[in-house]
Amino acid sequence: MRLSNCVGVGIALLSYAICPVVAQYGLPDCAALCFGNAVQNQSECPPDAATQMPAMPCVCGSTSINAAIQGCVRLTCTVKESLSAVNTTSTLCGAPVRDRSSIMILVASISGGFALLSLIIRLVVAITGSSFGWDDACATLAWLFSAPISFLQCVTPRLGYGKDTWTVPPKDIYIVLQMIYASQVGYFICSAFTKLCFLSFFLRIFPDKSTRRIVFAFIGISIVYGCVFEIALLVGCKPISAIWTSWDGESKAEYCINQNKFFYSAAAVNIALDLAIVIIPIPELIKLNLSMKRKLFLLTIFGVGGITILVSCIRLQYLAQYAASENPLYDNLNAGIFSVLETNVGVMCICMPSFRRFLATLSPKCFGSTENDSKYKAYDDNTPNARALSGKRSNRIKKSTLGGSLFETQITKTVDTRVESERSDDEVQLVELERNGKSTAPSTGSEEGQYSVKYTTTSSHNGNFQGQ
Repeated sequence: MRLSNCVGVGIALLSYAICPVVAQYGLPDCAALCFGNAVQNQSECPPDAATQMPAMPCVCGSTSINAAIQGCVRLTCTVKESLSAVNTTSTLCGAPVRDRSSIMILVASISGGFALLSLIIRLVVAITGSSFGWDDACATLAWLFSAPISFLQCVTPRLGYGKDTWTVPPKDIYIVLQMIYASQVGYFICSAFTKLCFLSFFLRIFPDKSTRRIVFAFIGISIVYGCVFEIALLVGCKPISAIWTSWDGESKAEYCINQNKFFYSAAAVNIALDLAIVIIPIPELIKLNLSMKRKLFLLTIFGVGGITILVSCIRLQYLAQYAASENPLYDNLNAGIFSVLETNVGVMCICMPSFRRFLATLSPKCFGSTENDSKYKAYDDNTPNARALSGKRSNRIKKSTLGGSLFETQITKTVDTRVESERSDDEVQLVELERNGKSTAPSTGSEEGQYSVKYTTTSSHNGNFQGQ
């Protein structure tokens, strides 16, 4: 550091006292001038009789002196020099070193691990039950985009994410911001596939035409949501590299979107869509002729998406300071934590309906159907098929009761029933049987038109109870 920079302070004695100190810690020349001027022009901290310079604890604790130094540094130093100056003065003043990076690593690794485990369980249930469908495909794609987010957010803390920005080398700041941008690219695609998984699941279990039209409409809206915000993110700056390089003030962008408004609008649309998707099955469930206890149980099963909404709302409050903080690597950590948590929790939620069926294969007594096989075999043994199977005739008409893991469905109609011996442990049709394209209420004693009912384990997600 040159002596002339210190002489510019105006008082030679003070200059000689300050320069060796700041030079020892590598304070940039521009910041050294600001530091010396601020100390010279203050009266809050009198000079020490022995050293003829203010005591450092007094200077460090003075709001007015620090404000003067910061204002001067902003005007005379580059961004990188400013960060170096803040780091040096923080060391001189004995400021504590803040590091929250371990929180991100913990959240990303644990939630990412549970998301992977949830997907494995779902795929095992779907593949072993020969029922792999569009909802399973969407769940797999959602995880494929959430996994890189978890991985990147385990790496970025090791490079400085979660620490005060001025303590991180500039070369690492570029890398961290680039990785954060990559995780944002995966976020919108993962969010869209999570929604499509729920909606595809609804298509498998709700045959009602009006409900299916609503579901198809939201499938279209979810696709548009993912495409619009993904494209907006990809063209958010020109050149695109300005997203992770423009912070230094040396790389200029031709244009950049307002990131605060962008992420706020994206979060609002995301929450609104999730809320609407959670509401879709409620009218169908309410119409079912079930006890209140069973209805609440079903609403809970279909309402797991509400967990994602809760995480999204918490994340929203941390987006307020995004792109506006002067200490982004530290201040934006919470937004990053809840972003990775939201994607992984979303994957877990779309896989939760498969958990009980998986556990039922391990412990049928604890998690299997509450119905025994004898109830499955109750049928009208006066029908031709029944006589052919049993070899005997009975004039008694029995009620056919089919058990499901979610609730019981009763058909009080004289039917020709064929029941396979295999049992399914989950998800029956959640609507009444349709006849001639119209929904009909259950009736008794009707001899018109015979139905066949098939109850198998060929589907792990939908309509194991099928009217043909």
